[in-house]
Amino acid sequence: MASKLFLGSAYIFKGFRTLSQPGLRLFVLVPLLVNIALFAVLIMWAKSMFSGLMASLMAWLPEWLAFLEWLFWLLYALAIIMTIFYGFVAAANLLAAPFYGFLSEVVEERASGTKKDETLDLMMLVKMIPRTLKRELQKIAYYLPRVIALLLLGLIPGVNAVVALVWIMFSGWMMAIQYLDYPADNNGMSFPDMRDYLRQHRMAAFGFGILTFGLTLIPILNLLTLPAAVCGGTLFWVDHKEGRKEQLPALER
Repeated sequence: MASKLFLGSAYIFKGFRTLSQPGLRLFVLVPLLVNIALFAVLIMWAKSMFSGLMASLMAWLPEWLAFLEWLFWLLYALAIIMTIFYGFVAAANLLAAPFYGFLSEVVEERASGTKKDETLDLMMLVKMIPRTLKRELQKIAYYLPRVIALLLLGLIPGVNAVVALVWIMFSGWMMAIQYLDYPADNNGMSFPDMRDYLRQHRMAAFGFGILTFGLTLIPILNLLTLPAAVCGGTLFWVDHKEGRKEQLPALER
């Protein structure tokens, strides 16, 4: 079990190494620029919102409690991290879905050593937009009821301590679903079938997802983690779909 977790987690590092491969940089650069812009907008929005709240709060507090301002800004920093993770990752994946789907196609072709009938070009990228956006909405529909249930359970005293651990595990599972779905979708596998496929490789997929989740919580690094996770998830797909245990020579990992 532990070995499968470890082997699964290694795919995110393989994904990072893959990002530097010739011919992939364009499909990393465009989503990266989109993510940077989104990242900046979210931070400015959160700062603006919190600054207003801070001004109102400090005006309400007596002067002798002014020293608490640093504590409130610390809470703001924590709130920023959570806002960036849940808002940034969801929005970035939705906006960059066609590019990530295309990136997954290119990585799969190189890793498997096989070429598909359809040429990988700009026209194919445009054709992927409706399909990839629909798939992202399916993931959101899967995620929202479960996260709402966890939020409600977190309000129950005594249960909330367990919910915190479950939340982390669920977030890791969602990362596996998010990034292994790109190659699954490219190969015509339905969303329910993709989840069944992940259950067959549960521990390895969870190892990949939980480490990816941890990296997305690190500001700046999370900008590169998303495309790296697409590459890593695709390499995971190729190895496990074809039953390969050795590294594939077609793509340096």
